[in-house]
Amino acid sequence: MTTPPEVKYTSTSLSLSSLITCFISCFVIVSCLLEGLCVTSKANALSQSATLSLDPLLWDHVVDLNEDFRILWKIINQDITFEIQARTLGYVGFGFSPDGNFAGSDIAIGWVDKGQTYFQDRHIKRNGDPEPIVDPSQDYILMWGYENRTHTVLRFRRKLDTCDPAHDIAITNDTMRLLYMYNERDPPHGSVKAGHLPNPASSFRPYRPIVLTQRPHIQFKHEEYVRILELRNEDVELPGADETLIWCKTFKLDDMKRKHHLIRYEPIYDSPASVHNLQHITLRECHGMHQELEEMAREQGRQCMGARDIPLACNAIVASWSRGSNSFTFPDETGYPMESRQAKYYLMETHYNNLQPDLTQLHANRQMADNSGLKIYFTHVLRRHDAGVLSIGMDPNWRHIIPPGQSQVISEGHCIEDCTAYAFPMDGVHIFAVMMRTHLIGKEIKLRQIPGQVAQNFGLLPTHAAE
Repeated sequence: MTTPPEVKYTSTSLSLSSLITCFISCFVIVSCLLEGLCVTSKANALSQSATLSLDPLLWDHVVDLNEDFRILWKIINQDITFEIQARTLGYVGFGFSPDGNFAGSDIAIGWVDKGQTYFQDRHIKRNGDPEPIVDPSQDYILMWGYENRTHTVLRFRRKLDTCDPAHDIAITNDTMRLLYMYNERDPPHGSVKAGHLPNPASSFRPYRPIVLTQRPHIQFKHEEYVRILELRNEDVELPGADETLIWCKTFKLDDMKRKHHLIRYEPIYDSPASVHNLQHITLRECHGMHQELEEMAREQGRQCMGARDIPLACNAIVASWSRGSNSFTFPDETGYPMESRQAKYYLMETHYNNLQPDLTQLHANRQMADNSGLKIYFTHVLRRHDAGVLSIGMDPNWRHIIPPGQSQVISEGHCIEDCTAYAFPMDGVHIFAVMMRTHLIGKEIKLRQIPGQVAQNFGLLPTHAAE
């Protein structure tokens, strides 16, 4: 099942009613195959972990893989620098898997013993043995490492492509499957031989899919005229490890009497359990004054099954967050229009699922009621352009299936001229962001804009189509 990408665009003539969801006549080209903490002490806040660095860099990205393991990274030209901050005094490992399993993975192992740091570029064979063995070519370069009373910290770098395809996995623009491991014990002093890591199989944690080459986040300056509103779920019971829950919560805005611009949004994690259970959150704008919306706004929320249970009035997407991403900030010249006279109700759809629970973290995940959501930033100081969201993609149906035993299945669709002519104003739009999502079933997705003449040559447009 493939979820439509969301294309953000601006236009000087757009209004709220021009935000369109096309599922029947609009598609993107999609390729599918079978197939995002605290490190100072348990009592300290998550945000304090970056203070562990002896020589802090201006990191492009920071991600907590779980409550005990944080990674920071920065890309300069063809080099990528990582820092690991792990709550352990034993060894740690970090690397990449070709498919989410540890067999065939590329991984670096490091530890600190009696003040001396050991660090090795390793790989895991495909024979089922989880023991990482040392590479003949050491392409991960240690910059420094140390440990304090509670944590091990390692900083190292490598080339995006090490030119060692036999043992290393190249870091590309694709989604990378990050493997990480840690153990409370160090290997034998200076050990470099296979079979000497204490309990390697039980030290691995569930992999995390992350795009490492994404652009650095825009530094957001919170001006005094910017207001913040937290849209939170209310005591949602988290599903079991292998269960899925889609929860719909409706909010009513009464005090926004004039037009505002939404300029930023970010996820709110209610607890460490939320990090593992939240898959995606979609905020929808509802038009009209329907009695159903009024009743839903008074509720705690309700379980829903996605688009089928969402009122037709709530078909305009305002914001979308997916696991592995952080905040989204609109460009300085644009914002999403919000006004209670135009749209008084907003529906937040939250997808809960934890397909790969980290059993070692269950002690920290005792909270079973979740109050996560989205934090939105908006202002009455209007920007030059209104933003909109065009949701396009392959609507799951009987035509969109993956037969068993196939190494690759391609689903292809086209957003035809009739759709864009209806959705876009005469002077066109300016696309400034594209967010793609394929749930867990997709491995590759492409969005292509094809000029009219090229499309006509390939038979994608009727012969009378305008350029």
